[in-house]
Amino acid sequence: MSQDDYRSQYPVLERWVYFNHAAVAPLCRPALERIRAWADDAAQSGDVHEADWVREIEERRAQAARLLAARPDEIAFVKNTSEGLGLVAEGFPWREGDNVVVAEGEYPANVYPWMNLASRGVELRTVPLRGLRVEPHDLEAAMDARTRLLSISFVQFSSGFRSDLARLGELCNKRGVDFCVDAIQGLGVFPIDVDAMRIDYLAADGHKWLTGPEGAGLFYVRRGLLDKIRPVSVGWKSVVRETDFSNIDFRLKPSAARFEEGSFNTVGLLALGACIDFFLSVGLENVRDRVKAATDAVVDRVRAIGGEVASPRGENEWSGIVSFTLPGRDPLQTVRRARRRGVALSARSGRLRASPHFYNNVDDVQRMIEAVSEA
Repeated sequence: MSQDDYRSQYPVLERWVYFNHAAVAPLCRPALERIRAWADDAAQSGDVHEADWVREIEERRAQAARLLAARPDEIAFVKNTSEGLGLVAEGFPWREGDNVVVAEGEYPANVYPWMNLASRGVELRTVPLRGLRVEPHDLEAAMDARTRLLSISFVQFSSGFRSDLARLGELCNKRGVDFCVDAIQGLGVFPIDVDAMRIDYLAADGHKWLTGPEGAGLFYVRRGLLDKIRPVSVGWKSVVRETDFSNIDFRLKPSAARFEEGSFNTVGLLALGACIDFFLSVGLENVRDRVKAATDAVVDRVRAIGGEVASPRGENEWSGIVSFTLPGRDPLQTVRRARRRGVALSARSGRLRASPHFYNNVDDVQRMIEAVSEA
């Protein structure tokens, strides 16, 4: 596919230069078409074709597993990243005196679930950053014999710093610590291999870099750890004989699907599946390389107009997020004025945050630069 082919899959370009994928992304055309088709079906036939929807969602579970180099029975569908992280936080076999290690500056979804464990005697240890970077040796220094889990964002939402998951997975394995990843800011841009990276648990929503709808996400739990995490919410779909409504048979499914307690967000998951299929067809290596080119262009042009780029941009730490400041410009006001010019970006932590995707081109970058410099 050519660049124009990719751009044709994003109707948002008819109205916007969209550099806000780290917030809520615009729907890709495959997701839009799947939502419309399902809505027509549901309106015209009710649940007559429900079996077809369920079958399609199961096919998408296998595709989601491909996205993580995982196995289908290690994947559960969740509403959002917070739900997945909460499943780990509330279901883990904590003992009083245990501790969890996280980095400073994490998105609240990866902070509050661990803070909520204080009443159970579990300590949250927050490791300071070094120049917006999360240093593995600092994380290790915070660990002791009672550290049970490290939870980290693949990409930090504010700065755009990307952690080396393989290195952190190796660290956790060496220390006997479980490894949990909030992958929402990296999934859809960077290939992930949960086995090679020694990830034990992973959660991610699809409404950012996978350009899907809100309310549909993935939760991964390593097969060997399935029984370690106690389901904190159990319903009719959690058990083996889920459709045998007349008989109570409390045997949990022998897969991550036991964490799916009730009816799916069917339309959301069908649309998310269409996104995953689309991204797998494009190829994550191709997406990654195009995002690198787009963000490099942003960095170069921000610096050319006198701006200062805060995001780490080393080979193993860059991401689709470019955080920057412009002399004499208030970030929030700049965002509002840029939107009036048809350019969408964000402000985080007192800085502007641009997050282009693989379909954005150099003309989009130039329009963004003109909007923020003239705002």
